Amino acid sequence: MFRVRGRGTLLVILSAGLLILGQPASSQSPELQPSRRAQLRVVLYPFIPEFTYAAETVKRLFEAENPNIDLKVLDLSDNYYAPPEPGKVDPTYIGDVQTDVYELDSVFLADFVQAKKIQPLQDDILLPQNELLKNAYAGSMLNGVRYGSAHWVCGDFLFYSRDHVPSGNISTLKDLEGFVGSDPTFKLLVDLKGRLTLGEFYLGAAYAKYKDWSEVKNHIDPPDTSLESDLIRVLKMCPAGRCRDQIFHELTGIYGQEFALKRSKALIGYSELLHSVLKEGFPDGDLNVTALPLDDAGAVPISWVDSFAVGTGCLGDCYQRAAKFIKFMQRDDIYLKLVLPDRPSFLSNPAGPSPIPAYLLPAKASLYSDPTLTSKAHLYPALKKIIEGASVPTAVGLNQELRTVSSSVDKALSSSDPK
Repeated sequence: MFRVRGRGTLLVILSAGLLILGQPASSQSPELQPSRRAQLRVVLYPFIPEFTYAAETVKRLFEAENPNIDLKVLDLSDNYYAPPEPGKVDPTYIGDVQTDVYELDSVFLADFVQAKKIQPLQDDILLPQNELLKNAYAGSMLNGVRYGSAHWVCGDFLFYSRDHVPSGNISTLKDLEGFVGSDPTFKLLVDLKGRLTLGEFYLGAAYAKYKDWSEVKNHIDPPDTSLESDLIRVLKMCPAGRCRDQIFHELTGIYGQEFALKRSKALIGYSELLHSVLKEGFPDGDLNVTALPLDDAGAVPISWVDSFAVGTGCLGDCYQRAAKFIKFMQRDDIYLKLVLPDRPSFLSNPAGPSPIPAYLLPAKASLYSDPTLTSKAHLYPALKKIIEGASVPTAVGLNQELRTVSSSVDKALSSSDPK
């Protein structure tokens, strides 16, 4: 998903907790003591709104239903995507972690299969194809084999408000330029900083221009200057110096907050960026969305899929524990806890009496028409329409290829940044 747009605690393993079934740890019966419970180690995808709340909620509810399992949640939010130098191992990088269950971005799927780090999943713990978004189903499998239980999907969108509705369809990059207009300050906001962020936008432009992976893969190495030119055009729609700020990149919610304060006409980002928009008090009903065109050949959305995959060393009883966890995470009530967090975090004060939608995109199709969700976040049907037909690229080494091509993109943008 490339949401390297947040901060976390270095490889935090959430504690077993002081309360299990309402009893202090010291008074638990021997069979429920943490040291006697079977352990399940899980990496949750960290770049979601209110991750600390999400991890704490998942742990608390799962252990309440499975008191004989000690759920250890590993937080890789400091370094999920960046591999260490050759010959070194980094336990905060997803590729170096040895665990029972991985919430794995599809950009890594081919790498993990090739390295035999994960195993095919049995059908009895997988949602059937007709219950998943099309791209979620495709993005959790490789060569016809399902290695993951799809959980989230994501991709970049173009957002605007009902106060500034385009006069026609925004189908091409030229259309977007026409919509944004020439006002030097009231223009476009987008995060164009960071290796994986730039690599993803480059790949999006490549799909917009060349349409299919069979052709796109030929334009990653060496870099295609026409695609870099597309991203330069995007940058030139930003107010001078606003879309290449390192602090804004690290705290990308600022772009959503700026949009909420009506300091831009349009906003580009993942759907969950809307959580930051809504936290500023911006009315959900005033939001609009369309597919993001990154080339004049038209908009061809790409997406990423986060799936729960089971490590090859997790067999027997471990696999059964993993199966319980995966089925737990597939439930509507658990999804709704995460997409409608009832409080920002147990570490911060609540923002108000009502949950602020996280605007995460579930892999499970039925949730996009769930009235509990759509009554608070009305864009879900429109987001589904855009994202479920999106391509889901994966290939051995793709993460590293995107990190490499982003260096060239960064240089091209730096030389064109209207500071």
